[in-house]
Amino acid sequence: MIASETDFWTDDTSVLFTSFWGWTPETWGTVGWSGNRGKTRRANLLTGLTDPFITVCYVTSNKTYIDPKLKGMIAGFMLVTHETGDRDEFTHPIHHARDRDQWRYSLRAVRAFSYLPEYRLRAQDVFPELSRTARHVSAMGKVIAESTTINLLRQTPWVEVPIYSSAMMDVSDDTEEGATSGSVRAGPDNEGGYSVPPRFGKLPRDLYVLKLEGNTDAYLGRSAEGRAIYKIGLSASPDMRRQSFQKSMPRGAFKWATVRTSSGSGFSAFHSFDAAVASENTIKQQLAKCAEWLGGEFYLAKEDDIEAAWHAAHASLHVGGGKV
Repeated sequence: MIASETDFWTDDTSVLFTSFWGWTPETWGTVGWSGNRGKTRRANLLTGLTDPFITVCYVTSNKTYIDPKLKGMIAGFMLVTHETGDRDEFTHPIHHARDRDQWRYSLRAVRAFSYLPEYRLRAQDVFPELSRTARHVSAMGKVIAESTTINLLRQTPWVEVPIYSSAMMDVSDDTEEGATSGSVRAGPDNEGGYSVPPRFGKLPRDLYVLKLEGNTDAYLGRSAEGRAIYKIGLSASPDMRRQSFQKSMPRGAFKWATVRTSSGSGFSAFHSFDAAVASENTIKQQLAKCAEWLGGEFYLAKEDDIEAAWHAAHASLHVGGGKV
């Protein structure tokens, strides 16, 4: 049985803060240290940290392959054990030829959690002293003892995501099996994506529209007649949903882009589930009249049709004084 957040992150669980170049726990299931100082630091930390402990990570790299939206942000956290080993034991082979001297003195991480993009915290805001301590945090890590900071990090909405294991070379991008029960239903069908822990089950939901960017004619195998492929849905985190759809596709020329969210378009997010579903149904009913249904919540539509359906969906909320 998967433990709840209160089972693995109690008031007694130690918390370490450090930086990563990126945030890809599905291929990087460890926290590690470099050189002899790093080896000593690992040994010293293990004498004072609970087993397991939490490692909170923020992203420092501006490398081109890192999502620029993660730069300077606290991306997520790992549940890390006292099991020691070499970095390559706990990471996917794609990393083994890179930075060979770095992070060799590692610890196995057994679970990973990403903060929902809409709620991510800026590292500098949580740790104002980071401008002068960043190098130490990066090289050695910092133990966090302040209860207010720990509670902020623990209570910011997160979702469990896959983490690398050498016993699971076939890394899955489907977080549904690995997440805690009691997920937020992102619309009536809750198709794919991720699960949000019960404690965050009442987060406001956004109606969203994703657009598949690329050569639509080639994707369909026929003329799209100037139309594009859109996905309509409802989610507590539209960007996490977009990432989930993108990860389910092979890397190539087609990319999902978030083109509309309720809160990002001047409307309020939905605090009422019934209102959210009603709004989602309205946009689907509007598109059924003018767009081509491609199955599920996917439509082949013109931009003007999406715009009209979008405004109709939100306008319906105010009929009779309804609240979102």
